[in-house]
Amino acid sequence: MRSIRQIGDLTQFQSFLRLLASRSAQLINLTDLARDLGIAVNTVKAWLSVLESSYQIITLRPYFANIGKRLAKTPKIYFTDVGMLCYLVG
Repeated sequence: MRSIRQIGDLTQFQSFLRLLASRSAQLINLTDLARDLGIAVNTVKAWLSVLESSYQIITLRPYFANIGKRLAKTPKIYFTDVGMLCYLVG
């Protein structure tokens, strides 16, 4: 389980949350998120892990009968708290 200590810079994390909220229920590209925020992809993965382990988001992976396609396709991110999502989006 990831801890909140891995967040580091709270200002960047808040920007990350807002950007993630604006892309809720869409296909998530980790490289695009990292580039837009100016951070490393590994940081984005760690922050997503923190949010997922604290039940703030759900990662919905695509389902295909072909396992190879399932691993290659892009997941979607959903916020579990719609009120938080609305606040972050504004």
